[in-house]
Amino acid sequence: MSADREFQIASYQNQHGGNAPPNSQQGVQSYPPDPYTVGQHQPLLMPGSVRVARVLAYVAAGLAALGTVVAGVMAGPGAAGAVLGAAMPVIGVFICALRFARSGPWARVTAIVCASFLILFGLGALGRGVPTGIVWLGLGIAIAAALAPRRSGDWFRRPRS
Repeated sequence: MSADREFQIASYQNQHGGNAPPNSQQGVQSYPPDPYTVGQHQPLLMPGSVRVARVLAYVAAGLAALGTVVAGVMAGPGAAGAVLGAAMPVIGVFICALRFARSGPWARVTAIVCASFLILFGLGALGRGVPTGIVWLGLGIAIAAALAPRRSGDWFRRPRS
């Protein structure tokens, strides 16, 4: 540190009762507190990635319901049952998404597993030549990727009151 800088710090300390200036090397500057956490790993607000996963689960459930109704109207109850059976992972993700605000880490794990099955079902549909498989594949990847970050895990491991 230069002599001029040391003089400035000493002058500041004399004027302010011995405290180091905020930009000196003695006091470590820190970033403002994270609004999503209280303490070290206790999230206060639901992180954006968990909200995205929840919205995507709602969208997937809506698409599955719409597809079931359309298949039922167009091809009969057998086709509606087939579409509903293929949408079982979507139903699992949707039920987990309903509990994201209140439940623990098992909701996250279950949603990731259901999203993985959604990816597999989407790949299977694409392999059979069904073009809607790309929608399930994309939604499954997006949901699993949104629930994978550490901040998402911190949200599900938070203490509940």
